[in-house]
Amino acid sequence: MNAKADPELARIPQPRNHRRRALIESFSLVATMLLAVAAGVGGVWLGSKAAITANFRHYLTGLAQTAATLVDPELHELLRRPEQLNDAQYTRAVGPLRRMRKAVPDIHYLYTLVRDGSEVRFVLDAAEPGAKTATGSADQSGVWETYSHESPALQQALGRQGEPGQVASDEAPTSDEWGTFMTGLAPLRDRAGHQIGVIGVDVDASNYLGRLMRARERLLLGLLPAGALTVIFGCVFYRVRLRGLLDAHTAYSSEQAARQAAERLAADAQKDRLTQLATRGVLIERLEASLTRVRQHQQPCLAVLFLDFDRFKLLNDSLGHEAGDELLRCIAERLRSSLRYRDSDTADTRGNIVCRFGGDEFIVLLNDLNEPADALTIAQRLLNSLAQAYKIFGTEVQSSASIGIVTSHDGNLTASETIRNADVAMYEAKRAGRGCSVVFDETMQARLQRQTALERELRGAIGTEQLYLEYQPVVDLSSGRQVYVEALLRWRHSTLGLISVDEFMPIVEEHGLSAALGQWTRESACRSLARIGESGPASVPQVVSLKLSQAELAMGLALLDQVTSALQACNLAPSRLQLEISERDVMRDPTSVVKFLREFQARGVRLAMHEFGSGLSSWSWLRGSPFNTIKIDRSLLRDLGTSREVLSVMQAAIHLIENLGMMSVAEGVENPLQVSMLQSLGCRCAQGEHFGRSLSAADVAERRSHG
Repeated sequence: MNAKADPELARIPQPRNHRRRALIESFSLVATMLLAVAAGVGGVWLGSKAAITANFRHYLTGLAQTAATLVDPELHELLRRPEQLNDAQYTRAVGPLRRMRKAVPDIHYLYTLVRDGSEVRFVLDAAEPGAKTATGSADQSGVWETYSHESPALQQALGRQGEPGQVASDEAPTSDEWGTFMTGLAPLRDRAGHQIGVIGVDVDASNYLGRLMRARERLLLGLLPAGALTVIFGCVFYRVRLRGLLDAHTAYSSEQAARQAAERLAADAQKDRLTQLATRGVLIERLEASLTRVRQHQQPCLAVLFLDFDRFKLLNDSLGHEAGDELLRCIAERLRSSLRYRDSDTADTRGNIVCRFGGDEFIVLLNDLNEPADALTIAQRLLNSLAQAYKIFGTEVQSSASIGIVTSHDGNLTASETIRNADVAMYEAKRAGRGCSVVFDETMQARLQRQTALERELRGAIGTEQLYLEYQPVVDLSSGRQVYVEALLRWRHSTLGLISVDEFMPIVEEHGLSAALGQWTRESACRSLARIGESGPASVPQVVSLKLSQAELAMGLALLDQVTSALQACNLAPSRLQLEISERDVMRDPTSVVKFLREFQARGVRLAMHEFGSGLSSWSWLRGSPFNTIKIDRSLLRDLGTSREVLSVMQAAIHLIENLGMMSVAEGVENPLQVSMLQSLGCRCAQGEHFGRSLSAADVAERRSHG
């Protein structure tokens, strides 16, 4: 590209002119900055000079006022004849002034003056009698000798046009045969307050002039580095400006490339980078168009299917993000192949499209339905296709989907409301057991509103009496005695009554309340255990057990500090507390979790794994693990009396746990048959409804004391 071919480029200065332009701009900038610095220094100098002068003049007037108090007005009035110079009366009157002159070395002359018609005459002069100046003149002025150096300051001190005199001083030093000095003057008044003359103090100005000189030198010294820095800045500016001008041509061509890249990005924004499906923005645009057609009776109905893949995060964490991305690509391909799919970059908005809404969430917009019921048929077809195993980097992976469905034959909702309702229905599908589809109805919205209200109420309930703990005993199957208790969180709302754990615990996990509630539970359980101990050691359970959530495990060493603080605050031994971690949470990252749990083990805290046998871990992994107790998942107890396979698995699990020196505990025991079979299999302990309801802290103490 050349400047003749492109008028835009022609307007950019050519390289041969860049150096001259940069040099001129740099000189102009440096000159401007130097002028600004000089103006600033000049302003500082004027301010400093004014301040030094004001201080010195204040000093002069202060000396003059002090000297005025030393003059006896009655004696002063008697001295008017030349022959009175240095006589006894004169000496008595001038004595205090001579002493002041000796006391203040800066004072050259100290004298009094009076106005005699149009003349100003000396009366007292504190100079020593017979003293000579450098030129041989008499240093002392005579009585009634004319004073010929009248100044504005003297006129101000003597008074003008009948106005009383005021203290005054010279504005600048004066030099003559007696030296360089400045004069301070103050009115002399008799005892009635009438002005009878003035007193003048001539002070050596060399100190004042020296201070001005030093201030000027300091400012000049400050100007030098400022000037040097300005020159350096000008050099840097020159180099930067020259580089900027040289880059102008490149910038123009880069702008052309950027414009083309932006056009490509706009096209790419229509498709998800990973799956090549439609993006969220495209989906909302197409959905709004479809809803408009339905409202205008140009389309019979539509359906939105919101898909979320069950346990995708667990698979993503265990297999790695690359495997997770590959799984998402495979899912996208199955969705495309299972539908009459219209590509998102076509102009026709009437076809079906599939959108990757975010993470492992997908949305299908169906526009070719004859009636809303057809959406259920299509959803089932999608579920069947998605339920088949995926081959990901040589590993077979299962990942079923939960689907929420919203249909519309009147188009009375907005796009965002339609997607929100489909999302609500998807969560109902998860609640119903996953791997299924659910059609939205208004009761789901009411349930969602209740969940939102409960989340808000739960935040306010933390730390109040609405939340409390109950304790479920863990019983020794051979003796029937209570071995320890597990603390269970309960919520009794002030108006709604007892809220089910199954209802509020998902809210806790979803809204990030696990860490706060976990800390409250630990502190409350430790306080209760300490209070029970006050009734005597025989009534105290040996151990209280608490479950840890994934969010609490993610706290790391902060959780360790919280647990330690709770135990110390209640003066409890660490061995009195047992922390339970689910098999699922352990297997997310076994190496890191076990390393972290060993920190608790080192401090004496007991550890338990619950939900063991749910199918996520290899049993050989238990060897060398830090757990004191293994709690066998209740799913293994359901078919214990009817399935030989389950019986064999349970027996193997119990023997493995006990042979590794750990305590085996069966969860969810509901009837005597299960108790008998667990006893025959050698299971050491159990807990569940068969052993009675959960107990308050007081009930635990009473039951313990009665064996």
